[in-house]
Amino acid sequence: MISGPRRRLAALAALITLGLGAAAAHAAAPTPFTRLMGLFAARRHGEVTFLARTYARGLTRPLVSSGVLGYRAPDHLEQHTLKPVPSALIVDGERLTVRRGGHTRRLDLRDYPDIAIYVDAMRDTLAGRGARLQRLFAVGFTGTLAHWQLTLTPLRSDAHVRQIRLAGAAADIRSIEILAPHGARTLMRIGPPPAS
Repeated sequence: MISGPRRRLAALAALITLGLGAAAAHAAAPTPFTRLMGLFAARRHGEVTFLARTYARGLTRPLVSSGVLGYRAPDHLEQHTLKPVPSALIVDGERLTVRRGGHTRRLDLRDYPDIAIYVDAMRDTLAGRGARLQRLFAVGFTGTLAHWQLTLTPLRSDAHVRQIRLAGAAADIRSIEILAPHGARTLMRIGPPPAS
């Protein structure tokens, strides 16, 4: 027969073991953010249409542009603006290619941290790299996989982007809002893939 103090010690050990087991099970359960990152990681490419409105001080009405966005895993992004002026931004790894008016310019993203922060947000989200997002941004997730919002606030205090907000359903991004200092913002609505 176990004595009183030893019985209490055994009971306490059992409770601790059960508590640790429950905590481990809880820690292992994927969060909605983790599941969302898994959905993005499973998608290797995509193409959608966009309509963007940029609001800034001094503008009497927003600047409106539209075109096509493309992604190919793990680090290729394209933005082809069709209206009002045709242009293209293409990101491959750390290289940014800008095409406009018959001119092409190639830049190294490492030399342009204000552009790189936006590119990192989009690329890491689309690639499902949640851990990297959390190293670069304070990440906020609300909603469910059926209807979610992701808020990315750069951890760098000198970032040109104040916050990036993405909203969507499952692995489909429906809107992207970029908040810049001094009240400027761009709201991009994402539509279906372009017609063939």
